[in-house]
Amino acid sequence: MSHQLSIVNRGGLADSRGTQVILLARPGPRGSCAYHRARNVHGVVRAPLESAKLRDKTLVDLVFTTNGCRKTVTKYVGAIALCPQCHGRSCIPPEIATMPRYASGRSSQAWAIYQRLVLRLPYHVITQALEEQFHVRVNQGTIVAFMRNFARDYAEAEEPCRTHLLSSPFVHADETKINIQSTDWYAWVFTDGRHVLFRPSATRECSVVREVLGEYSGILITDFYGGYDSVPCRQQKCFVHLIRDLNNDLWRRPFDGELETFVLDVRNLLVPMMEAVNKYGLRKRNLGKFRTAVDRFYRRVITARIYRSDPVRAYQKRFQRYRHSLFTFLEYDGIPWNNNMGERALRHLTVQRKISGSFYESLAPAYLLLLGMAQTCRFQDKSVLQFLLSGEKDVDAFKPMRRRRSATACSRRAKKNDSGVAGAIVGATATAQAGSAVVQARGVSVDDVTSRGSTRKSCSSSPGGCVRTTRAGPSRCERSRE
Repeated sequence: MSHQLSIVNRGGLADSRGTQVILLARPGPRGSCAYHRARNVHGVVRAPLESAKLRDKTLVDLVFTTNGCRKTVTKYVGAIALCPQCHGRSCIPPEIATMPRYASGRSSQAWAIYQRLVLRLPYHVITQALEEQFHVRVNQGTIVAFMRNFARDYAEAEEPCRTHLLSSPFVHADETKINIQSTDWYAWVFTDGRHVLFRPSATRECSVVREVLGEYSGILITDFYGGYDSVPCRQQKCFVHLIRDLNNDLWRRPFDGELETFVLDVRNLLVPMMEAVNKYGLRKRNLGKFRTAVDRFYRRVITARIYRSDPVRAYQKRFQRYRHSLFTFLEYDGIPWNNNMGERALRHLTVQRKISGSFYESLAPAYLLLLGMAQTCRFQDKSVLQFLLSGEKDVDAFKPMRRRRSATACSRRAKKNDSGVAGAIVGATATAQAGSAVVQARGVSVDDVTSRGSTRKSCSSSPGGCVRTTRAGPSRCERSRE
């Protein structure tokens, strides 16, 4: 419980007239020592002796509204009590003891983490932005401490995310190399299209994959890295990696006729499948018919032939090795044939790797944990900043506030322009149908016209029913061709 003394100019700086001062309540009969309040098992409680000393704590925080944000400075003041159970040792008020160590509140910490995590800003740029925009001075180590503090709070959110992954019919897995203090590490990502989980590893061994997936009974979608073969579940290999390797070898060996023939055979097998996927989707009912074509391809191209070209021999072995994991998507509904979702989940990290160059070993696990939460919000089309501000630990349970946009003058003007353009097109079409002219579409959409701030009117004085575009400069008349 606390008593508010005064509020003067809430947006002011600390130790100035704009500080909000809150006087904490006096210690109650149960004492101000939170430790002994929890450990009191004898039932004997003596009231603490209040001293004349005061302890204060100032918090600088941000308040976000629908139109922006503002800074608030709050100063908490409480009396220090002499706890009899601590043998006369001074105990600070529990309200101050439970506050964060730093002078920044949760919202300001969330804002700084958002700048680093989503916008990929360097630490010194974040400190500069805090000083210039909010007159708050922090060092780079404080921003790092913010990330570690939030990582501890969201550590318990990894297990629900892993539970969602294990219950999904398929999981995308991928890895990329990161530099941690001049040493090559690997960052592993697991996603089902809605949940993202990152794990660091000092080596490329797939023990991390087996640890995360455990007894997973779904389908694992990966590239052709051999370590994934040790995972005991059905797999689907990425066709994008296979096609990319075929194209690269074909460019490197343009005069290899045997390789060209092999690529054409693979093309004739895959192109009808992709066309059926684009037309019907990932449905077993429409894709199951290609299993006979796959068997015929293996009998005619893979098994019955002996190749002399080294690249073709390598692809022959690859097709034989992954016979049962290349065409898994033909046997089930909704199984992707590529690992694009895993690549998308890793994309943010690869860009950050190019910007930062290297990571610290002590901070990399915290960064990857928060990055997984941010990518989960992104895949579910939720605001990362709103999620961090809400204090919610589960992204699925978080429901963001949707801002309602009011009809402004600009939007009303855009609607008016849209109606004018539509009327002009209808008029020109009607004239063409009457037989006076044939108006052909010029390829200019309604959105393009309104985005340039121009309006279109029918030109009655010009033959053929042309459309005139009126802009801020001289008018221009575009005659339609007959």
